[in-house]
This record gives sequence, structure tokens and C-alpha cells, in this order.
Amino acid sequence: MNYESRRITISYLAVIELCKMFELPQDAPTQALSAGVEKLIFQHGNVQASRTAETAPSTQPNKSALSAMVTNFKGAA
Repeated sequence: MNYESRRITISYLAVIELCKMFELPQDAPTQALSAGVEKLIFQHGNVQASRTAETAPSTQPNKSALSAMVTNFKGAA
């Protein structure tokens, strides 16, 4: 079995939310917090894959407006 470990940093506000979710004290040991993060990952890890169809289409830049901006910039220089 191939096991890979990663180190992450989460904000204090995220720790507070994690403690609320799993009813942990705010001074819970890091092992308890990491177990909560792992539980979230394994329970909800596939949520992003199902949302890919909902992503908004990418917008294309307005090339004529960009060209006009460059032209005006060259004239000012």
C-alpha cells in the first residue's frame, strides 16, 4: 500500500468551525483536528467532481477594447 502524507495549514476560523461540526473543544489536540479534516475529506471528497458540470463558461477578453487601451497608452507615452 502506497501511503502519502501531506501537511496543511488551516485558519483559526476554520478550526472553530471544525470544532463546532464535530463538537470538539477549541483547545482539542491536533490529532483530533486532523481526524476531523480527514473525515471531511473522505465524506465529501467527491463533491467537487460532481460540480464540474455547474461551472460557469469562461469569458473571453474584449479584444477590441484591449486594443484601444494599448493604442491610447502608446499615444500617452
